[in-house]
Amino acid sequence: MISVLIVEDELIIANDLQDILESNDYHVIGIAKSYDLAIKKLSSELPDIVLLDIQIDGTKDGIDLANTIKNEYELPFIFISSHTDRATLDRAKECKPYGFLVKPFEDDDVFVAVEMALSNFSKEQNNSEDNQDFTINDSLFIRQKNTAVKVAYDDILYASSDANYCTLYTKDKKFVMRSTLKELENKLDDKRFFRCHKSHVVNLKHLTAVNSECITIRDIELPIGRDQQTLLMSQINKI
Repeated sequence: MISVLIVEDELIIANDLQDILESNDYHVIGIAKSYDLAIKKLSSELPDIVLLDIQIDGTKDGIDLANTIKNEYELPFIFISSHTDRATLDRAKECKPYGFLVKPFEDDDVFVAVEMALSNFSKEQNNSEDNQDFTINDSLFIRQKNTAVKVAYDDILYASSDANYCTLYTKDKKFVMRSTLKELENKLDDKRFFRCHKSHVVNLKHLTAVNSECITIRDIELPIGRDQQTLLMSQINKI
């Protein structure tokens, strides 16, 4: 589930945003009223995206916070404001936000802004205009219809390929992706994941056994070659 931090000092608007986001299956990790409270929240739990008002409590405003988010946390952010004067817009544009919501806004405005921001951020991170799936903060976001579904690396058991498609397996779900196994490998943390076979990549966190013929991920047996065994032992020793 995509996580969102709301930075807004007007409680009614903050609660309205939270309701809109949660009704669209986003997870709101908190609401902060000021720069300092937002930084405190970011230091304890990183969201996938931040929605922030330009005018907030304290001596530092939302544009100051946006610059900190951009330079220190490298997260996408969307401005929220009722101020659309030239001076405010010029300051906001310098931060290169991933969206701008003008109050008052509709439910669909918020959903579209968040989806577009995540998509544009992912293209930057993955350096591909055609990329549909992307990674943020140790999680893979998989396109399912019109929504990017968040799957944490730790929740992935293994992935199997079939030509230009991959099936990603978690404990209780599976996701079909339009991707080669090599493309998927490039999106995953190479210290945690291991290609045991031309058609399988496994998460070593869930490794339960290995022998000369197979590797076991929980109770699932997948083939492994002799050369891959040697590479596996080497990779495990580096973890």
